Amino acid sequence: MKRSILIITLLFVGFSFVNAQSISIGPQVAYVKTADAEKGVLMPAGAVRLNLGGIAIEGAVGYKTEEFFNGQIKATSYPIMATAMLKLLPLIHIEAGLGWYNTKIEYTGALQGIPSTTQKEVGYHAGAGVEVELGNLVLTGDFRYVKMGELKDLKNINDLKSDFIAIFGGLMFKL
Repeated sequence: MKRSILIITLLFVGFSFVNAQSISIGPQVAYVKTADAEKGVLMPAGAVRLNLGGIAIEGAVGYKTEEFFNGQIKATSYPIMATAMLKLLPLIHIEAGLGWYNTKIEYTGALQGIPSTTQKEVGYHAGAGVEVELGNLVLTGDFRYVKMGELKDLKNINDLKSDFIAIFGGLMFKL
């Protein structure tokens, strides 16, 4: 039994070293559902992923627009995320990171006339994902929970929770 565990461990370690160092770049798309948003939205993004054996580092930039308070508040955000990934198995990893979120808030309908505001804040995320290599193509899938807090400074409205869940899919190209 110990010998089998040792052989399996060595195979995983060996696989990690064979694919040890590579850089990939490509598009991603995420389904995002923010806590107090009316509905989920798609968020296009671009990412660069540096694989260093059993760990990887990813940088991504996205764009999303969501509506709150019966469509009277529109929040447009440009998330910039940095994520560290620890490979548990050749295909599966866990991840955690930081994001910087520049969010523009605009008011319409009964709230029209209130000046738009821009907020900048840091958020944290954690999750898990898969990575399937097909030659020079890499298919990625990630599930992340993002902790952001609240959209603040909303005029005459209670603060809205802006934590969100994101399910990413991507196609990366190895360079």
